[in-house]
Formats: sequence, structure tokens, C-alpha cells
Amino acid sequence: MKTSFDVIVIGAGVMGASIAAALVENGLDVALMEKGIGGGQGATRDTGGIVRGLELDPELRPLTRRGAHHGSTGIVHALFEQALKRTGVAYIASSEVCGQYLDAVGTEGTQNIELHASVNALDNGRFAAFCPDECLLIERNGGMVDARVTVSNLCRYVSEKATFLDHLAVDRCVELDGHVQVHAGKLCLEATWIVDACGADGPLARPHGAVHARTIPYTRLGCDQAPSMPVIAHHLNTYLLPLGRSLMQVGGQRRQRAAHASQLNLSLMDNEQDVMERVARLGYDKHHCTPVVTQIAWDAYTDDGRPLIGRSSSKSHVYLATGFCGIGFKMAPSVAELLAFELGGLMSGTSMDAGHRTIMQAFCPSRFTEVALS
Repeated sequence: MKTSFDVIVIGAGVMGASIAAALVENGLDVALMEKGIGGGQGATRDTGGIVRGLELDPELRPLTRRGAHHGSTGIVHALFEQALKRTGVAYIASSEVCGQYLDAVGTEGTQNIELHASVNALDNGRFAAFCPDECLLIERNGGMVDARVTVSNLCRYVSEKATFLDHLAVDRCVELDGHVQVHAGKLCLEATWIVDACGADGPLARPHGAVHARTIPYTRLGCDQAPSMPVIAHHLNTYLLPLGRSLMQVGGQRRQRAAHASQLNLSLMDNEQDVMERVARLGYDKHHCTPVVTQIAWDAYTDDGRPLIGRSSSKSHVYLATGFCGIGFKMAPSVAELLAFELGGLMSGTSMDAGHRTIMQAFCPSRFTEVALS
């Protein structure tokens, strides 16, 4: 059995599978490792798969763009586009927030955006009576993707072109001179580079205080008529994700935080009641919807809302790709492309251009170490 690779990616969720596929496409010798089945754990298992490009944080916008950063788009972008159900995404928000979104995209990006002074244009005015003071912004290119199907296709691509080891948990990694050993059960693998894409549930140490686990509660509701597209209700701090004609998923806000996913309190608390109160303010009262099930997912979060992407320390051969704060799905194609470009450059001795370094600087894991030392 082959035991030596250019890169070993640990974690076959949406981020790890995307990164591994992009690395394989770039010609690197890759192994993708997963303790369970691809897409079956953590944030990917329960993601709603809302794909939207609008982002208020300017540093995050390069990660949510659809086009290529270097050359042409590859297999990851193609599989995401193939799976995208382009319904549009609606934002119900104040005029101020809508203005911030428009400022964020600039003149070039507004061609794919509709702005309405009221919410009457959404679903024949269903929400108008309940949101009289809100505006409506529709991102026409947005939509939904089935995360688990997409991850399955990415893992299949990796298994056909490289190595995919599922049902194999990593016990520990040992950094040596210029390479890393990965111990998993009876196996000892080695690679020049390791990518930790384990979200909130990984076996590798991260910079102290850089990333934490947080619960993501959601409730699925049977309703008289689900919205025609995903709805981001800014004024209620939640979302409505249509799962069928009369079924939708709504995000709750009673959350728990811990240093690691294994330490999270996964109790439901009063999330179902919280969701019911929120959707009632959108016209889905108890006469129009019924809770079906409430679940608690989780993901890795950072205090500044920006992921960790880059070397865990200046001399380390371990790369981090974690802390995506519950929205990694919409960033995965761009993150995969950027990391494949960077790791490919390190393997070939090619230096990164200034544009690439500028994008990646905001996500450098050392920013938390620098804060701790200051």
C-alpha cells in the first residue's frame, strides 16, 4: 500500500474534499483521510447548502466569488455549479443593511441584484404585512446545493485519481524535518504537507484561542407554503431554507460554545420555541406551520468571523483550513483553488504573487498568536 504523499488532507467534509480534489487536479500526489464517511460528520452533515455571494466583510468576498482566481475554474467549481439549483436568494433587511450590501459589491456586481423598497415582490407579497419597514434585496445568481451529494462526487473524484481513506481516524501527527508523519490505527503515512480540514472536531492542535466549536441549531417545519427561495431575514437574525413545497428549515439562535466539538452541550434547549417565535413574525404562526424536528449541528468558529487558512506556524508543514463559521460551503470552491495554487507552488518552488498573498493575509492563523503575545 502506498504510504508517502505530497499532501495528506485530513477531513472529508465539504472543505477537505474540495481541497483534496483541487490538489489532485493540479497534479499533486494526494491522500484524503476521513474518520467516518465523506460528508457524514460535523457541519457538512447538516448544512443547508445556501449558496450566496454577498458578503459584508470585504476580506471574505474573494472567498465567495464564483470565478477563478488563477487561470480557469476547475473540477471543484464545476461540481458545485452542476449541483446548484439557481433559485435566487432573498435578503429581508433594513435600507441601511441593503445599502451596505450594494456598496460591498460595487457597480460591477449590481447587475445580478434586485433591490426593492418593500418585500412585496417576494412570493406574491406574502411577507409584506409582517415586514412593513424592511426592504428586499434578491441575489439572482444565488441558490441551493445538496452538500452531501456534492461531497460524495468530490470524494469519488479523489478516489479515482488519488487515494481516499475513509473510516480511518487520525490518532496523531508528528512533524519531522521537512515532512509530517500521520499515525492512524496500524498505518503510518507521511507527506510533505498536511491540511487540517477537520472543522471543530479534529485531532490536531491549533493556535491557542484561534478557533472554537459552536452549535448550529435548526428546526424543520411543515408549513402551508414554503418560500420560493432561501430567505435571509436580517431583522430576525435567521434564515428560511425551502426543502420542498411544504417543508422548510429555519435557523435557531440558542447556541453553545466550547473549545472542541467533543465538549459541546448538544441539548436542544428552547430552540424550537425560539424558531417558532421568529417565524411567527414572518407570518408562519402556529396555524400555518408545525415543527417536525429540531437538530443541533456544529462548526468551527473564530472570534473575528474569518477562517484560518494557512500554515499553523511560520515553519510548520501543517496547513489549517478551518474556522469557517457555518458558511464554509459557499467558500469551498475558492478556498480549494487558492490552497491548491499555494501548495502546488511550494512543491515546485514557485513564489506566490502579490495578489494571492494579499487575499490570504487576512486568514493567516498567526494573527491570533500575535494578539495573544501583544
